[in-house]
Amino acid sequence: MSNERLEKIIEKRNALESLAKKYPDVLGDEFAANCGEDLKLEEKIRENYREKVDANRELQIGIVGRVKAGKSSLLNALLFDGKTILPKAATPMTAALTVLSYSDQLEVKIRFFEENDFAALRDKSAVYERKLKELIEAKVEEDRKKAEKNPVKGFNEAQSRERAERSAKRTLGDDVGLSGAYDQYQKIKESSIAECDVVGKIVTLHPKSLEEISSKLADYVGSEGKYMPFTQSVEIAYPNEKLKGMRIVDTPGFNDPVPSREERAYQLLKASDVVLILSPAGRYLDETDKEVLEKITVKDGLRELFVVASQIDTQLYGDEYQDFGGDVFRVRDEIGKRLSEQTVSVLSSLNQAGIFDQLVNDDGNRIILTSGDCHSMYLTFDQKAEWDSNKKQIWDNLCSDFRDYFSDKDGNTSRESLKRLGNTALVERKLEDVKKKKDDILANSGNQICQSLENAVESLKQGMCKALASQISRIQTCNLDTLQNEKNGIETFCLKVEPGISRAVSECVADWRSETTRSMVSFVNTLCGDARSEAAQAKSEFTRHHSYTTGILFWKKSHDYTTNHTRVSVIQLRASVEDYISKVNNSIKMEVLEELEQLKRKISSKIAIVWAEKAAEQSLDGDAVANRIRAIIEGLDLPDFKLPEGDLPQELRGSGSVEDEQGDNVMAICRAHISKLANTLSSKLTDEISRYASAISKADLAKELLSRYHTQLDNLIKDIQNKEQSIAMYESVKKELESVA
Repeated sequence: MSNERLEKIIEKRNALESLAKKYPDVLGDEFAANCGEDLKLEEKIRENYREKVDANRELQIGIVGRVKAGKSSLLNALLFDGKTILPKAATPMTAALTVLSYSDQLEVKIRFFEENDFAALRDKSAVYERKLKELIEAKVEEDRKKAEKNPVKGFNEAQSRERAERSAKRTLGDDVGLSGAYDQYQKIKESSIAECDVVGKIVTLHPKSLEEISSKLADYVGSEGKYMPFTQSVEIAYPNEKLKGMRIVDTPGFNDPVPSREERAYQLLKASDVVLILSPAGRYLDETDKEVLEKITVKDGLRELFVVASQIDTQLYGDEYQDFGGDVFRVRDEIGKRLSEQTVSVLSSLNQAGIFDQLVNDDGNRIILTSGDCHSMYLTFDQKAEWDSNKKQIWDNLCSDFRDYFSDKDGNTSRESLKRLGNTALVERKLEDVKKKKDDILANSGNQICQSLENAVESLKQGMCKALASQISRIQTCNLDTLQNEKNGIETFCLKVEPGISRAVSECVADWRSETTRSMVSFVNTLCGDARSEAAQAKSEFTRHHSYTTGILFWKKSHDYTTNHTRVSVIQLRASVEDYISKVNNSIKMEVLEELEQLKRKISSKIAIVWAEKAAEQSLDGDAVANRIRAIIEGLDLPDFKLPEGDLPQELRGSGSVEDEQGDNVMAICRAHISKLANTLSSKLTDEISRYASAISKADLAKELLSRYHTQLDNLIKDIQNKEQSIAMYESVKKELESVA
């Protein structure tokens, strides 16, 4: 059914494009400018749909929340039997993006920052230092002036500067992204590791046990880890039945100073079928959480949404609960009521287009109160001596205030109470329910994509109808003499507005060229790292057993020994290269198109501002300005970014496997070829982006726009001179457009 629906959408979209080509003067700009990225290409429409409804794909569970919201504690409780496998993030910078998935073999992949990440951290660190200096100097000067008015007290500059520095750091600390970037970059500078040694690289580990994961990760995401300053993300795949059929993504948050990490977190959130928003019960759904919630939109295709109020154990001790007789679960339920009311209050203000109806109207069933630490304590109750200081403090508090439920003397009651208070079993049940509804989720996902596309096509159609109606209205209402005078003054008007337009375009293009080059090269390097990592899997180790004899007759003796060898699969190497080429060729054009969409929006916005300031009385309205600019850019040829297929080194064209030194040589050739392809594409991207930016500049958008303005005046004058005939023609076009269904 959805496939038929999709085909009707594409048919309607194509019909609108045909009309735009048939009547380019009145409909061409409107179609070109407002046929959004979702409708731009038939192949992309079909591809997006296929990805969302693929029955073999895993369900993606996104977990979002600020640093120290309890995400690591919850995941450790859910997936690692309460053991501290995932380290808790001490700062935003140690909060690597973490992906958990099922695999028959235990494997950990660590990705390091890209070049643009280091550049962003460097730039933000410099901004932090400049602001810090400004705040300190302003405060010291303020103290100096106060001292001048009260000379008895005197002025100690060293003390003033010390106080000013503490105050300035507290102030800047409120900007987590900026202060975090500064702290991170200081660690990068202090590290014994050079940026060039890790940039864009992927490290693959094969721990022998879950416990070994924790010790190995400490080196990459621990607060004192050797590689912590450089770690972008961690991917853990291991055999856990709970993970079958789904993939859990723990995002570090948003407003992240690390560009690739924030972008990847955002894209993963958009692709999630289910999102768990973790918010600490003590700071429940505050401004930080609202920023995350605002990024969740209907367009993102989200199916299920839950809020997890974490760290509930920290909120059980208020004076308002003194009359509850030490009943810990009555207290918890009371807190739950308050948080449920708060959820409705907060989300109602953000509930655009019914995005949060599930949470607002579900009587609190989607608000889950948890404590990852309590669940972990339940699982490790017999090892209380090994609890960290935080768990020991939680235990002491519970034993002191809720003696009927927690005590060292009654282990069974204590365990059960910790389990109930942890409440992670409810999270598990929610996830299991979601997995059972996979078919429904996929079907709904397909329906929602179709609904979104239908809305986009209908919006495009209505925009085209509006353009026709606007043209008819102008013909009916514009004064011929006024238009003639406007045409006579067009040269003066052009001199007034053209410099501002040219300057706006130049600024936009320069910024775009720099940002896009950095972004696209980073994208290629990420794919390159993936390919090199996959190629590494082609190498395996094995041993050979040997024997020989010495002596003769009765003195004859057998000797056994083994030698270690490596084997490399040539077929697997070739597959990694071909897969890399395929991924690049399938995705690079879409990535460039998305970057271009950003450019079109920026240019249109800036020129519209200039036009509004300088041309308030002119006939060409703001919508026409924006549409024309976008249409001009759409008309430029998009560069063809493709890697050649089949161009493989001779050593990768064979089959079977090769061993030892020969295997190492083939592996080195493969890695070198992948790097060569990446370098070739990066160079081509840099050149083509510069060429494209130059083409936009040379297109002289100011001249094109003003030429369009001139032409429109001419056409409008002609239409008014033949008013009845022109209106009849446009009405006919409008009927033709309205008939598209």
